[in-house]
Amino acid sequence: MADKMIAQFNRGEHDAAIQEAVRRIDDKPTDPKRYATLATMLIGIKAYDEASQLLLKALGLFPGDVELTYDAGLLAYAQENFALAVRYFQQLTQGALAADAQYMLALSYQQLNQPARALAFALTAHEADLTRLDAAELAAELLLGLGVFEQAAALLKPFRKVQDAKVLFTYGMAESGAGRDGSRWLEAAEKLDPKGYKAQAGRVRDIAGFLKVQRND
Repeated sequence: MADKMIAQFNRGEHDAAIQEAVRRIDDKPTDPKRYATLATMLIGIKAYDEASQLLLKALGLFPGDVELTYDAGLLAYAQENFALAVRYFQQLTQGALAADAQYMLALSYQQLNQPARALAFALTAHEADLTRLDAAELAAELLLGLGVFEQAAALLKPFRKVQDAKVLFTYGMAESGAGRDGSRWLEAAEKLDPKGYKAQAGRVRDIAGFLKVQRND
């Protein structure tokens, strides 16, 4: 039943799914998972005030609950309160949500302009699941910004066949930075997502001037 409700939400039927989530809390107010599900939905539609009120109540009822703590971190991140997000996610670095928390810590520290810490957590999340694309891409992106091209390329090499513009862009930049021809990957990234390519290219140019180097080769 919960899967059906979540599928309904993911189809864009937000109001109906949220009403069902509220009804389920009323049916069993002693189940913290039901509060966490509703909180995730509210965060998903950017109803941050409602999510905050719900999580405040739920964490009062179920202090230390893993899913509620994770949702509180997601809410803080969504509201760009990255220092608060860190405090929540740091509570979850062991246990069932450890890899997700490590990944969110990496994103949070990236937003706090602490790339070395961000990289440590991104690599930990990647090592916990070597098939996880988002963690590998984030770690490679951070390595790219630090000028560690070979390791960045090695991290993304297994994912080159995935049609993901961000992955292809980062891999192409890492290959170029390592002295190899990354143009085919950059061209593929631009074809998949021209707007995203332009935004990424501008950001990387600011970080390390890679595009200028490529043009001069």
